[in-house]
This record gives sequence, structure tokens and C-alpha cells, in this order.
Amino acid sequence: MKHILLSVLCLCIPVYAQISVILDSADGLNGPGGLAVDSTGNLYVAGSFSDNAYKITSGGTIAEIIDATGDGTNALDNPSDIAVDGSGNVYVCAYNSDNAFKITPGGSITEIIDATGDGMGNTLDYPTDICVDGAGNVFVSGLISDNAFKITPGGVITEIIDEFDGLDGGSSIAVDGLGNVFVSGQNSNNLFKIAPGGAITEILDATGDGMAHGFEFAAGITVDASNNVYVCGYVSTNVFKITPGGVITAIIDASGDGMGNTLDNPVDLAVAAEGTVYVAGQASYNAFEITSGGVITEVIDSMGDGMGNPLAIAQGVAVDASGNVFVSGNFSDNVFMITPEPPCGATPEFFTELGNWPTVAQTLESLIMIVNDACM
Repeated sequence: MKHILLSVLCLCIPVYAQISVILDSADGLNGPGGLAVDSTGNLYVAGSFSDNAYKITSGGTIAEIIDATGDGTNALDNPSDIAVDGSGNVYVCAYNSDNAFKITPGGSITEIIDATGDGMGNTLDYPTDICVDGAGNVFVSGLISDNAFKITPGGVITEIIDEFDGLDGGSSIAVDGLGNVFVSGQNSNNLFKIAPGGAITEILDATGDGMAHGFEFAAGITVDASNNVYVCGYVSTNVFKITPGGVITAIIDASGDGMGNTLDNPVDLAVAAEGTVYVAGQASYNAFEITSGGVITEVIDSMGDGMGNPLAIAQGVAVDASGNVFVSGNFSDNVFMITPEPPCGATPEFFTELGNWPTVAQTLESLIMIVNDACM
């Protein structure tokens, strides 16, 4: 009887089948790149080729929050990434205009850094990534200037790493809950940790995990609630996890889910509160979910929503507190929301103990527990 119940329940394991387009070219979007979500479920999108950024509320209302005019004096040209702080302030950095802007919830726009960098000879060239910590400090990486900057809420700008520290091509940046900043070197094939006091440590190099997985062309970074760091190897086609203790593990490689759905050129990462990681495969036109237990699932592919709206060049990925995953298609000019389905029509209350919507692996574990309890 137990096996029969388990078989029936397994047929209802949630899959990321509810895929919908929530922003596209009809809204004025062209070449979406970086994505960010806030604590209330609002999504923010950088339009790289449309020279703008959008806010999409959890209710679906779309608003353009900045355009090519920037702050009215300083232009926004080719925005690459976007971030949001706990107060609802949004930050956007732009490749070609070599700057970054702050947009308040009230709509006030201010340029917070430009090509002059810190104004002391350390310039900013081709900013690619931006993040913000809990204190409102903003961090920006410079791809061509081979550096990264910290900008305090008061406007003090400090260069925190450069080529003399071994960084070649500051491609991505992230900050953990302890104030440690992480910067990836695209051309130096490495990853650095910068402590709050300024000490710089290389925590990953081209040898990767020191075994079968090398690390080449460092790309996106994210950090989880336990301060584990995750980084994409764009050319080596893999993602590494680095624990606070320095243990390095490849959590996905070119084989993708091992079921024929491959990963090619991983470019961006996001992590959910419970530790599930999401990676966008730029050249494979897809995205994967990787649970903390190592279960890998493809959550979207080139078919997009399966209704004629494809995903081409997966560029950005984000996840909200409810488990909704967002993926931007840089060449398909759209953004998808991937919503997990509950098993057998169950309500969200079914998953109260799991905390919001579960991953596939979590649901399977939960269902097995239910069957075991019912059949004892």
C-alpha cells in the first residue's frame, strides 16, 4: 500500500511548469540583462539595449524607473546590472556611460559614480555589476578598469581592489551578511574576498576544485544566508561553491542535469533563502535549479513559455521569497516568471513547514514523510 501511495504522490511532484512572460519588447524593453528582487516581491530589470530599467510589482504593474536621460544631466547608456536595498532604493550601473545611478522609491535619480572613479586617479571603465549591503554601501565592478569601488551612503568613494591585487577584468561583485565583498576576475580566472577591514584574499583560481573541474572566465557571483559563495565559470561551463572554510565544490558542469539538458556559458546566479541555487546558461538558452542536496533540474529552456515566446541568450536570473524564479532573455527581449506548481492542487498552506514553495527535492522528501506517517 505504501508503494502505491508513493507512486501516486510522485506523479504530482511540482515542476516549474507555470512559465509566463511578464515583460517584453511591447513594454519598450530591449536586451534585458541584470535582475533584482526586493523583500516584497517587486522585480527590477535592466534594459541593456533600451537604455532603461523597469520595476514590476508583485501585482504585475510595470513602470519605467530610469531611461537614457539618466538623472537629466548624466546619461544612462547600456545598463548592465541592477540592485535594490532594504529601503527600496534601486541602483543601476551602465557599461558605456561608465557610471551608476541611485533611484529612490520616490523617483529621485542621482549619479553616484562616474568614469572618474574615486577622483584620485582610479577610474571606472565599463562597470558590469553592482550590489548593495545592509548598511546601504554600494559596490561596483569595473571590467576594463580591472577594479571595484565602494560607495558609502554619504557618497564617499573608495577603490577596494585593482590589478595590483591580481584582478584582471572585474566581472561580477557580491557582498555577504558579514560585510565581505567578493569580486570575480574574468581574465585572471579567479575570485577574491575583501574583508571589511580591507584584507584581500584569493579564494578560487584557475585550478577550480583542484580535481577534474578547472575555472575559466569568471562570471556571476551570489552569496547565500550561510555565507557560502557561488561563482560561474563562463568558459569552463561550471559553477563552484566555496564555503566560509574554503571548501570548493563544483555543483554543476556542462552536463547540466545529466539528462540531456546541457549547460553552456553560465553567466548569472541567484540563491533562495533555503540555499537552492539558480543559474542562467547564456549559450544553452536555459536555466537550472540546484538544491542544497545536489538535485539539478532544468526550469526553463529555449522554448520559453511554450506558447511562442522563446528564451534566447539567458542573461539574468533572480528568485523571490515565494520561490518564483525570473530569467531574462537578452536576445528574445523578454523576462519570464517561473512559478512552482503545488502537488495535486494543494494550497500554499500545505507547505507551511517547508517555508513558501518548495523545490522538487523538498517536495519529494515531504511526500515520502507523509506516506510513511500515513502507512505506519
